[in-house]
Amino acid sequence: MSALSSWLSDHDILHLKTLFIGLFLALLIDSNAKIRRMIVSIVARRKIRHLAREHAVDKDTTRTVAGLCIYPCKSMRATLLSECKIDARGLVGDRRFMVVCENPPSVHGLPQGQGATHRFVTQRQCPALATINATLDESTLRLSTDTVSVVIRLSALKSPEKSTLLRARIWDDIVEVVDAGVEAAAFLQSIVDLPGVRLVRASDTDARAANEQYVPPEGRTWTGGLPLAGLTDGFPILVSCTASLEELNRRLLQKKEKPIPMSRFRPNIIIQTAVPFEEDHWKAIQIDDTILHLVKGCPRCKQSCTDQISGKVSNEPLATLSDFRALGR
Repeated sequence: MSALSSWLSDHDILHLKTLFIGLFLALLIDSNAKIRRMIVSIVARRKIRHLAREHAVDKDTTRTVAGLCIYPCKSMRATLLSECKIDARGLVGDRRFMVVCENPPSVHGLPQGQGATHRFVTQRQCPALATINATLDESTLRLSTDTVSVVIRLSALKSPEKSTLLRARIWDDIVEVVDAGVEAAAFLQSIVDLPGVRLVRASDTDARAANEQYVPPEGRTWTGGLPLAGLTDGFPILVSCTASLEELNRRLLQKKEKPIPMSRFRPNIIIQTAVPFEEDHWKAIQIDDTILHLVKGCPRCKQSCTDQISGKVSNEPLATLSDFRALGR
């Protein structure tokens, strides 16, 4: 162990010895996959922490955080932040609400409690959601457009006696959500032309997890569990980079198209970079004491073609992205 002593404390070495002994014992318990997964996760997390500590002296001045955004309601406008906190579901306050509409009976024709009675609604189906401001504080959520607004008190949504639980589908997952009430629904019905439109909040007890296929051992929790996805499409945080957008806009200008802002891609964390698409090769990034694992690229859908102020839809940037960023190219 002497070779590691230059960057591991005595406490760290003792801890690692304990972990490796635990790993050996866990592997012997062949029938208990949960224990094996937990030990592998702990070792992997400790390893990446040590790597981060080893390279902490290498100050990176070419890559800095250029912006932070949350979207209190999925598919509505962003709230720009100067700082933020992270919890089990991602950035605090991010996509804790979403819009849903009724599922046709033929879709959820399962015994009560098994099927989803509602499905999520985004700018893909309703670009006008981009015209709604969503402002969240400790006690209220305020939704507004240029002409109308509504305020939802969060305390009412946390009362078991007053809350109505719904089961909503997000892609292939079904999540338990709390209905936000008739006033919020009436506000949305004036904008969203879909049957049974409701505003819902993520249930505190729902534990929708990220796709296991993409989560590395070091990205799991200390107990080997999967990170939570909340009401996001698949993963709790989206990272984008400035140099990549600059390259896209350069190509748009070559085609006599207008450049687009970063808001089209609805990121949570914007990284100032110098090399376009260098993030393709990143596995993890560290911001202060927080390590984020970049597990997969985000396939861009037609939502990136929606102007995030007016709600108007065009063919760009997908037409240009398909020329040089499509899978297999």
